[in-house]
Amino acid sequence: MNQSSHPEVPHEGPFSTQRLAGKTALVTGSTRGLGRTIAEWLAREGANIVVSGRDRDPVAASVAAMRRLGVEAWGITADLAQSSEARRLATETLRLIPRLDILVNNAGMSIRGHFWDVSDEEWDEQVNVNFRSPFVLAQHAARHMIARGGGGRIVNISTIGAHAVHTDRAVYDSAKGAVEVMTKTMAYELAPYGIQVNCVVPGAIADRPGAPHQPDLWAGALRNIPSGRLGRAEDIANAVRFFCLPESDFVTGQTLLVDGGHGLYLHE
Repeated sequence: MNQSSHPEVPHEGPFSTQRLAGKTALVTGSTRGLGRTIAEWLAREGANIVVSGRDRDPVAASVAAMRRLGVEAWGITADLAQSSEARRLATETLRLIPRLDILVNNAGMSIRGHFWDVSDEEWDEQVNVNFRSPFVLAQHAARHMIARGGGGRIVNISTIGAHAVHTDRAVYDSAKGAVEVMTKTMAYELAPYGIQVNCVVPGAIADRPGAPHQPDLWAGALRNIPSGRLGRAEDIANAVRFFCLPESDFVTGQTLLVDGGHGLYLHE
C-alpha cells in the first residue's frame, strides 16, 4: 500500500451534506492520524471543531486546516497523560465555545513490553491517556449537555487488541477494554437525557496521515484480513461520523468493529 502525504485540505466527497452544521465537536488527538481525519470528516459535515493535541505547532496547523474547510475551529494543547490536563481541556473548551454537541475520545498511546516489566509510571501514563482522561472528559461533556437541556454524542475509540490481544501491549489493550465497558455504562445512564454514547474499534489501520509508512509491520495482518486490504483512516472516520449523524439517534451503547473481517476466524 502506498502511503500518500497528508493533504492540508481533503477533497470534497459525496458524504458532505452539512448535516452537522451548527454543531461543535471536541476531537482529542486531532493533529494527525485517525483523529485528524475524524475531525476533517466532521468538519466537512459542517461541524465546528475543537482540536486537541500535545504540541502547539501541530495543533495550530490542524486548526488552520479545519478553518479552510469553512468551519470555526479552536486549538487547545493538553497532555492527557495527566488527568488534571483532561480537566483543563474540558474547562477551556466549554469556556471557548457556546455549546459542545460531540465529544470524540480518540487520543491514545501504548508502550510495548512484557507485562511483567511494566513500571508504575508506564502503567499510569497508558491508563491515563487511554481510559482515565476519556472518562474525565465524558464527565464534563455529559454535565454540560444535561445542563443545557440534553442531547449530544460521545464516541469513544477502542482497539481490536481489546478483542484479540496485541503482543506486548497488556496495559494498552486492558485500558481500551475498559473503554468499551465504560461506553455501555455511560450509554445506559445518559440515554434518558438524549445523549448517545458509542464506540468505534479500529482494526489494522495502516494508512494514518502523518504516520510513517511501515509495510513490513502490517504484512502479517494483511494476510489475515478477508477483505484483502489494510484499513484506512477514512474507514474509522466514516464510522465515527455515522454515530454523530441524526440517522443514528436510536443507536447507543454499541461497539462497532471496523476491521475488514480480521477478527472473524481462528488463524491457522
